[in-house]
Amino acid sequence: MITQVTIKNFKCLRDVTVSLEPFTVFVGTNGSGKTSLLQGLDLLCRAFREEAQDEEFLSNRSYGSTERVELVCQSGETHFRYRSELQSQQDPFHQRARKWDGEGAAIANSGDLLTWNKWQPQDRKLPNPVWLRLDPNALRSPTPVNPYLSNSINDTDARLMLPNGQGLHAATAAMNLEDPDLWLKLQEDLRRIVPSIHRLRHTAKNELLFDTINGKGLKAHQVSEGTLLTLGMLTAIHGVNKPGILLLDDLDRALHPKAQRELIDLLRGVQKTNPEIQIVGSTHSPYLLGQMEPNEVQVTSLRDDGSTACEPLTHHPKFGTWKDEFHPGEMWSLFGEKWVAEPEVAVK
Repeated sequence: MITQVTIKNFKCLRDVTVSLEPFTVFVGTNGSGKTSLLQGLDLLCRAFREEAQDEEFLSNRSYGSTERVELVCQSGETHFRYRSELQSQQDPFHQRARKWDGEGAAIANSGDLLTWNKWQPQDRKLPNPVWLRLDPNALRSPTPVNPYLSNSINDTDARLMLPNGQGLHAATAAMNLEDPDLWLKLQEDLRRIVPSIHRLRHTAKNELLFDTINGKGLKAHQVSEGTLLTLGMLTAIHGVNKPGILLLDDLDRALHPKAQRELIDLLRGVQKTNPEIQIVGSTHSPYLLGQMEPNEVQVTSLRDDGSTACEPLTHHPKFGTWKDEFHPGEMWSLFGEKWVAEPEVAVK
């Protein structure tokens, strides 16, 4: 599990350090860096699986910065560090030196962090990241993923769904064929969040059909956006590309408050049976935050210079006064997020 991450010179994250729990949710205004934090985690994990190119880091360098993009995280006793090159090269993994030269991926044990020569080229992997950016239109389309048009080395398997949801129909059809018990489990999980669903099935061409309380054989464009988004998320969790760290943007999107609570309960159940899965998400919903523990909530805000500040909800100066009176969603509604970037606001 990743317990802490530091991101520098990446989009609006000019210098941010965040502690992570097994389940962590970022909350804050639009444009305050929540999605950038998820993207940074995804890139860092992929860099240590040789699935990310240096250009991905450089193209997201903070506006006006000429410094290297740098991402560091801790997992157990090991620290993982990625520093971009100052200028893009053809292949960031071309020559893996015996000693780290300050570019690319490296690891170090606790206590060695300030000693430059203690960092060594990578020989370990971070958890497999699955960053979902689900698009309802992609989820509706029965068109399977074309591996020749995909940019990821992992997308050559027709059973895989892309991060935007393309390939959902083929991925669920493959699950139905190869693991019927898992397919039934996915439907059971879906009904917990969307009770109106009775059954899912497929046509001969692997197009999804929904049997619901409102009718049988409904196509994807005939069911709600929330149903599709939930099904896409569950397909990613149960699919062949098992996540080590699941990154979920806008957890509450298109879901009723009760469904949001069911979603969090379901995700905790997934973690109970798969404790190796870490979940990091973002939300704007106080109802969803009401299902989180205070230490699982990180609040983001923008400083006057446009950079992101991030603090745990528990760091608010008045947290101790109100922790027994309000749940995290109510605290966020009460405190807001301005105190993160302007500490003097918190004491007023």
